[in-house]
Amino acid sequence: MKKVSFLFLVLCLLNVFGQKIDFLPTIKVQYNSVLKLGEKYQKSQEFILVGNSQDYYFAGVQNYLNDTGQYKSKGIDTRVYSDYFQERLIKENGITTVFFVNPDNKIRYEERLNLKWVLYGETKIINGVKCQMAATNKYGRRWIAYFSKEYPQSLGPYKFTGLPGLIFELYDTRDDYHFNLSKVEKFTDDFEYNFSGFKNFPKDKYLKAKYNLENTFEALPGLVITLEERKYYESLLEKGKKMHNNPLELKPFE
Repeated sequence: MKKVSFLFLVLCLLNVFGQKIDFLPTIKVQYNSVLKLGEKYQKSQEFILVGNSQDYYFAGVQNYLNDTGQYKSKGIDTRVYSDYFQERLIKENGITTVFFVNPDNKIRYEERLNLKWVLYGETKIINGVKCQMAATNKYGRRWIAYFSKEYPQSLGPYKFTGLPGLIFELYDTRDDYHFNLSKVEKFTDDFEYNFSGFKNFPKDKYLKAKYNLENTFEALPGLVITLEERKYYESLLEKGKKMHNNPLELKPFE
């Protein structure tokens, strides 16, 4: 009986430690972006990337402040969920984890990526730095990137890594999603994140769960309303679907 209990304890500890992400970044990058999220719905958003050439974290600025415990409101740790692009990414040991948080739910999925880039001789100067052009086809879009070997970290916005240098500019050829580096600095603060409490889904089930959380009455848990109020909220949800019908990943499994 004692052996069974000890084995159970070991498995529990492995599971807990397996949920913890811990790596040492070398740079911190800020990107400005213009995102065409849906019909006649375009927003600007700032993103933060911290990482080294193997591991990194990428998220909207507000979510970065939330996740690192830096957001304070009147001295109280109060999280605000206000970024338009809510998903965050962490890559560690070759595995990319995409996760979504709202006040009542924590969900995520994992995948391994292998982007196939084509390098071109075309160059341009971005923020005083010479950058080289590259392109890849992924998620139903063709992506153009400009990267610099002056920064050897193989990083970029969202899941777009694998080039021989830091991406300074990234956009798809429809120009629905456009990221521009606005600031880069040395950064060596230890980065930690704990996925304890997250539901880990296969990607297809994650996408379905996220859709339900954002676009159905699952987004309004415990709400007791009249028939008229229900019609009103349904109209808001329908409006929201139209405003967010142009995801970055048009083909999530490409």
